[in-house]
Amino acid sequence: MRTLVVCILIFLPAVALAEPLDETRRLELSVDGIQTLKIQCGSGFLTVIGVKGMDRIRATAQIIVRGIQENEFQNYLEKQLLLALEKRGSDAVLQADVKKSFLKKIDSKINLTVKLPSTLPVNIDDGSGSIIVTNLSGGLHINDDSGSIDIVNMAGKIKVADGSGSIEIRDIRGNVEIQDGSGLIQVNFITGNVSITDGSGGITIQDVNGNVTITDGSGSIDIQEITQDVFINEAGSGELNIDGVKGKVTTRE
Repeated sequence: MRTLVVCILIFLPAVALAEPLDETRRLELSVDGIQTLKIQCGSGFLTVIGVKGMDRIRATAQIIVRGIQENEFQNYLEKQLLLALEKRGSDAVLQADVKKSFLKKIDSKINLTVKLPSTLPVNIDDGSGSIIVTNLSGGLHINDDSGSIDIVNMAGKIKVADGSGSIEIRDIRGNVEIQDGSGLIQVNFITGNVSITDGSGGITIQDVNGNVTITDGSGSIDIQEITQDVFINEAGSGELNIDGVKGKVTTRE
């Protein structure tokens, strides 16, 4: 029994201290006949960049796994990795996720960078991790569980449904709609209408050339420099500051 105890004490730290393993894979697809890119991803960061004149979708996936030995890595990827970019009807579908393993404690994620034609509409269904989207003009729809969202320099309608995590949206030429559970929201320099339904967390809206509509549960609200009307459907709890509105301000108690 004494020898057995010593072996266990030596073995456990070796697994705990194992270095993360990673591999990078690249996917590519022509946009001929494609009307929308749908991205379905799990944990890890996601960066989406629109490129003018581009005729293909290119994705770079960095797969990072902790909790297994190097000689198990390729077999694990073969069985658990879900990574594909393919045409389905008029949609391009990019899937990047790792199936959960219940045999041992394994931590895995995929850091994904996607470049595509700037005019192609994008739908994102994301699990966890930060999201950055920039330079698109075809419209954007994000359904996110958790993690920060940063959207900048866009044209077209933007719709975000988020569970938790901060949201920052700026330099947008189009309407912005946000449904958020919790986290800070910052919206700046919008040419279009802004509509926000929020559970908790502060909201800051500045420099909007359009109408602003807010329904809020709790947290401060700061609204400045709006060219048209502001309608506060529900202010919730927290400080309300409104300044520089050229249209009407309506607050429903």
